[in-house]
Amino acid sequence: MNKLKYSEKNYLCEYDLSLRFFEDLGVKVNDIVPLRKVFVIYTEEGNKILKKVNCNIDRINLISDSLDYVKKSYGNVVTYNKFKDGLCYKLWKDQIYVVMDILDGREASFTNPIEIDLCAENIALMHKGSKGLREYLKKKYNKDFLDISLKDKIQKAYDELTYMKKLINSFKYQNQFDKLFMDNVDKYLLEIKEVQAELENSKYEALRSDENMICLCHNDLAYHNFLTKNDEINIIDFDYMTLDLRIMDIENFITKSIKNAAFDIEKMLACINGYEKILTLKQEEKELLYILIKFPRDFYTISRAYYYKRKKWDYEVYLNRFETKLSNEKFRYEFLKLYKNRVL
Repeated sequence: MNKLKYSEKNYLCEYDLSLRFFEDLGVKVNDIVPLRKVFVIYTEEGNKILKKVNCNIDRINLISDSLDYVKKSYGNVVTYNKFKDGLCYKLWKDQIYVVMDILDGREASFTNPIEIDLCAENIALMHKGSKGLREYLKKKYNKDFLDISLKDKIQKAYDELTYMKKLINSFKYQNQFDKLFMDNVDKYLLEIKEVQAELENSKYEALRSDENMICLCHNDLAYHNFLTKNDEINIIDFDYMTLDLRIMDIENFITKSIKNAAFDIEKMLACINGYEKILTLKQEEKELLYILIKFPRDFYTISRAYYYKRKKWDYEVYLNRFETKLSNEKFRYEFLKLYKNRVL
């Protein structure tokens, strides 16, 4: 039986599963089963995924058009089904739903080196399949969808951490999370300044101006977004997709692969080797990868999630995750030293 988290149960309660809704979808449902934050619906036309999405219609169309484009040359991405009216979404009671075909397979295992290799190869194939997507979308929408600059993102992180520090300084009472934040924030603000300086001296701008380096980036390449069966990989859940440098996506995949494995340098090299079976990375990209991993993302994201109330977690969950991330930092620092010696 699939076990659901409390937050997932709350989210699933927001779905409308009425008979009228399914009639409007044009789907005859035989059974419904919850899975994470979606429902598996068993129909006479096959098994489907029903998903409620928290973005606007323009964003849904952009994702759908992007995936349809990629699928022409790389078929292992899950696209949205089209309804009878030709749309890829269903608007129902001020909520937006999409339906996708369900794939047979299990989630990939990042402890299995063979599957790490397969996932890395398929990321490269997905990137390769998105060649020309930026220009295609420009012509269709008369708009450039290149993501905002990494420099702007890092400056935003610095500004937000500075704001949080000022805010907590004003607290009459500080809990354990606050104290851990204040004990570490100055160190991380200094690290961000170092990252900014290294980014200025990198080939980042030159890479961004090279059309061949820009691709569809998934941005959530965790193990559960790779489905595998018979040595074949399918990539799912493109809610966070952007158009950006491919190294941004590679860093996302590598970090999710190694941060729970004590930042294992060998696993990182396996990720790169798997990717380079399909596409060769430039040395400038590998230098940028170092800068991306040097950015203190874990400290920033957990602090932002806690102080901006971005997650419906109990205080104890926040504190436990914060302590775990801080204790994991020694492995990240050791990794950065090894990376410099072995890759750069």
